[in-house]
Amino acid sequence: MRRAVVLGGGLTGLVAAERLGRQGLEVAVLERQAEPGGACRSLVEGRFVFDLTGHLLHIARPETERYLDDLGILDAFAVHKRRAAVVVGGRATPYPIQINTFGLSDQVRRDCLLGFIQAWRRGGGSAPADFREWVLDRFGDGLARHFFFPYNRKLYRAEPEELSLDWVGRYVPKPDIEAVVDGALGLHRDAVGYNAVFRYPRQGGIRLLPDAVAAHVPGLCLGKTVAAVAPGERWVELEDGERIAYSDLVSTISLPALLDLIAGSLPPAVVAARRALRWVQVVNVALGVRGRAPSDEHWLYFADPEVPFYRVGFPSNHGRLAPRGSHTVSLETSLEPGAGEVTAAAEEAEAALAAAGLLDPEMVRVRRVSVLDPAYVVFDHARKDAVAVIRRYLSEIGITIAGRWAEWKYSAMEDAILDGMATARKVGRRVAR
Repeated sequence: MRRAVVLGGGLTGLVAAERLGRQGLEVAVLERQAEPGGACRSLVEGRFVFDLTGHLLHIARPETERYLDDLGILDAFAVHKRRAAVVVGGRATPYPIQINTFGLSDQVRRDCLLGFIQAWRRGGGSAPADFREWVLDRFGDGLARHFFFPYNRKLYRAEPEELSLDWVGRYVPKPDIEAVVDGALGLHRDAVGYNAVFRYPRQGGIRLLPDAVAAHVPGLCLGKTVAAVAPGERWVELEDGERIAYSDLVSTISLPALLDLIAGSLPPAVVAARRALRWVQVVNVALGVRGRAPSDEHWLYFADPEVPFYRVGFPSNHGRLAPRGSHTVSLETSLEPGAGEVTAAAEEAEAALAAAGLLDPEMVRVRRVSVLDPAYVVFDHARKDAVAVIRRYLSEIGITIAGRWAEWKYSAMEDAILDGMATARKVGRRVAR
């Protein structure tokens, strides 16, 4: 009988394994953590529940909804209309900023509106070569200077001209001039963007989803750290020396981590491509705080360079995650990979939140600091070609990659589910041949 081994028990790996099991394959999922979910996990501390950074489910495809229904958890998710804001110069205005500048200071609002009109009057010129040119062409100097450039510098630890355009279309909507003018006057009412509506478990945190999938994966092996992969001999070696043979290997772990596990010497072109991959880690400070949340928003984006974190969320505003009379906070700060200043970054972020009037330090009851590494892929100009080189090599040695970090891309939770389904179909077709 054929055995498929899946590296990583995150959402993509779990869905792929669950679907492969339905096709009659023997499946083993190797997950180094003691619980399933990967980055889509929830931590419980007393009566507080914390996710590992913000995890909200945006459903655009009917097959995703059917999948949740098949798992019996569709009704466990509440549907929310997004309440999010952008903070610039200490002033908050609804997200997305390009159609909601009315909440900003007069000077910043004038800069953004005038810059957009000037860009609109110039019309499209030559195709932009990088994120800097794209933003200036699409939104103008004001929005670039006050939000897009400083925010993305904080998030990606890169200059705008270092970033390619492989990621922007779906996630950065462009309004027409009427919407921008209405937004400067506070007249815009329609929510826009892929995350205008989201779903979140009514209680218990986002772990509800991976736990529900994991319940249908009999070959889930937790606390199993992979030490080596031998594609030629088709086995995976665990840290304790155990070897597991496979007929099909699916990797959902990060691309650099997978390459580092492959036994033997990698081709020089693959080594060079591996070195070209860039990413950031994220330090997440999760707080359980007495009292009501200081904001009704689900989350806030902070563009100002002097504020260390790029986003703060109040997850208890959309789920039952704290005891009555308390709330939860999620602070996210981006760092270079391997940076050793995690503790300092967490303390700095918490102090800055208090300085912004969004936290009373005396009311903090629980504090959890987590690190996601990698967290975000940096879409620089080398990424596309480097990933193509690595994908070809992995295909040649019979390894299928799936999911956000394995495919070295940006994707949302629905994409993780759909990637798992697509991978199971791909492997299933190969087995059928």
